[in-house]
Amino acid sequence: MNLARAQRVFRNGKLCALVAIALVGAARADTAPPAAGQLEQIVVTAQFRKEKLQTTPIAITALTANTIVERGLTNVTDIGAQVPSTIIQPLGAGWGATMAAFIRGVGLGDNILSFEPGVPIYVDGVYIGRPQGAMFDLLDLQRVEVLRGPQGTLFGKNAIGGTIRLISKKPQGDNTGSMSVTIGNFGRLDARGSYDISLIKDRVFARFAFSSKKADGWFHILDYVCVHGPNSLGTGGPGLPNGPYGVPGGYPGGLPGIHLTSAVGPGGNCQVGTLNNENIQSGRAAFRILTSSNSELNIIADLESQRQEGPADKYTVIDGNNGLNQFWNAAFVAPVYGAGVAWDSRFVTNSMYTNYSSFNDPLAGRSVPNINNMDHWGVSAAFDWDISDNMHFKSITAYRRFWNTFGRDSDGSPLPNNFTYDDSRHRQFTQELRLTGKAGKLDWATGAFYYDAYDSNRGFDVLYPTVIYQHDSYDTQTTKNWAVFTQETEHFTDKFSLTGGVRYTHDEKNALINLTDFFGGVIINNDYVPLTATNTDFTVAADYQWTQNLMTYLKYATGFKGGGFSARPADALQTAPFKPEKLRTWELGEKSEFLDHRLRLNTDVYFSRYLDQQTFTQTTDALGVNWFRYTNAGKAKIWGIEAEVLAEPIDRLQINFSSGYLNYDLYDRESNTLLLINNECGGQRCYSQRTPKLTATAGMQYGILVPGGSLTPRLDAQYQSRIYFTSNNQGEQGGYTLLNGRLTWETESKDWDIALYGRNLTNKEYFAGKLSLVGFFGREQGNP
Repeated sequence: MNLARAQRVFRNGKLCALVAIALVGAARADTAPPAAGQLEQIVVTAQFRKEKLQTTPIAITALTANTIVERGLTNVTDIGAQVPSTIIQPLGAGWGATMAAFIRGVGLGDNILSFEPGVPIYVDGVYIGRPQGAMFDLLDLQRVEVLRGPQGTLFGKNAIGGTIRLISKKPQGDNTGSMSVTIGNFGRLDARGSYDISLIKDRVFARFAFSSKKADGWFHILDYVCVHGPNSLGTGGPGLPNGPYGVPGGYPGGLPGIHLTSAVGPGGNCQVGTLNNENIQSGRAAFRILTSSNSELNIIADLESQRQEGPADKYTVIDGNNGLNQFWNAAFVAPVYGAGVAWDSRFVTNSMYTNYSSFNDPLAGRSVPNINNMDHWGVSAAFDWDISDNMHFKSITAYRRFWNTFGRDSDGSPLPNNFTYDDSRHRQFTQELRLTGKAGKLDWATGAFYYDAYDSNRGFDVLYPTVIYQHDSYDTQTTKNWAVFTQETEHFTDKFSLTGGVRYTHDEKNALINLTDFFGGVIINNDYVPLTATNTDFTVAADYQWTQNLMTYLKYATGFKGGGFSARPADALQTAPFKPEKLRTWELGEKSEFLDHRLRLNTDVYFSRYLDQQTFTQTTDALGVNWFRYTNAGKAKIWGIEAEVLAEPIDRLQINFSSGYLNYDLYDRESNTLLLINNECGGQRCYSQRTPKLTATAGMQYGILVPGGSLTPRLDAQYQSRIYFTSNNQGEQGGYTLLNGRLTWETESKDWDIALYGRNLTNKEYFAGKLSLVGFFGREQGNP
């Protein structure tokens, strides 16, 4: 099948149609051609050498180009549902173009420049240092490998929960190509294509690919006064007199009363904007140069441009009886907007897909743009050299940059309770050297890695003005990381092998933090926050090939995630750093095939110990200022069971199933007691964020031969159990199932096809993220 058929359908949509044309030839896949009626044998490179998936002693989900197409996967966030114990979602409103990836309860749920991903992405061997800007299009890929569990030896810092590897197609110079177009509801219009060409015969090849995705926003912003009538938000109060910043009852320079009126003319539609549209264009140019008979140079340049509105942002709770909200309403809202006006539940709409946001700050006169814009580009050069038949050298040199600007009306109302705007920038240089080979019965790999990055974030934040703060911030950070590693596998017999590996990492960060108020007051003046850490990771594994179709393995592996400083400090006391966190995992697995290679079953059980876990607490500092603090206060015990099944019981009938069960117990680091946090977790065990106990996916398709081609219906179901998006078991989303369908007609020559497909066919309403601050702020908002 042709990879060009893969198209993304808007998550809240129903049906889309696409037409795909293969200009010449068919897409290649890194698989061994199956015998008639047998499953394809997937080849992976998770240990820096080519191996069959079924003989690699790692819990891996490998998705080939064909699989990506058949299941309609087009973005990194689509992968999570295909992998046991894995959640990959957009982080949501207020965090820009940031990915939240969790494997086996380990990941990252923030975008602050100081925070490290717990599940990093590698693109063609290049480490992506930030989860921001990491929601890549699955453009022209050979395969995707998702490695579960700590991969600290070969993949280093932050590969603590696992890692996601995107491997693109290499140019072959065969003058083949493909093109597809998708149309659908919500104004969906997508296009993508690729072409492979020989530039110099038998010497230089090139491959070009592009993707464009556009769709209208389906979350509606309403004008409150238009909906509820004139004067529904008062007629304006007496205002506030001149007074010092931060002292309730006054405002620097004074503030007149504000009479909010409708921005919509008589008889007009009360909708004044939308959220959650899509407008992304991406491209890649790859050049392959055969420098000699035993060496080649691959140069890849890629670019992604995003010009979008903010993500869908829905308030579920605004508690007007909360003490802080009552105080702000009395000290600010009533004097400025008039008696009877308050920030409360009146701004929680009845629809899952509407709010009353306004995106402007009438106090400081600042615009808060409804945008989530990003430019992300990179270039890499990979040099491969077969030094001898048993020794291979590889160098990967890369440079990447992104720029992400995003604004948010964080209160869901026309009142100026909470606004944020951020301009985040990142650049990184990486260099990795690998030497791999074989000596008798020994497979070995050794190498070195270097990472140098600069990050900055400039923005402003308004929260309960006159009571809490109106801040401008500018933070910068440099990161330097280097590591050396080695890993060896000794095949003592044809059946029994032992693997051992070690990696030493030196990690250094230096941050400068600046914070001022809107009126020139300096709160944090270029505070210097240094953080240096070293770490040694280990891998030890034994595997036994009982038969040609059954392998078992036992593995012990470690990983660590880098430290940083607490998010969004409100004063100099809150810049205290936190240390790296560590994970130790035992894993027992089996990989097997049955029924003459028509049935594949891969299962594993694991037990992990989480040490010095970076945990979030909402507290106050020595000055009594609210503090969103991160500390190394936790440790956890995690165990789980995972299974993946792939079957083709009869010709053209394919069935896939995967599932993961995870148990997560969080302990206090000092007392070693199981945390209930004084019933702050509802009297239940405190659970990790974005960590469902149960995940499962099932799919089935059958190719029906018809005159001139084939007709293939396919159904996919995805389930996840209850999940919490914030700490202390807050921000709950109950369990749910999504149903997707696809019907494809393909010509006998496989040169072109037409498909009709839809996602979320049962119209299930659910949240992909929540920020729950009910206890202190009396609010909860989410991303539907």
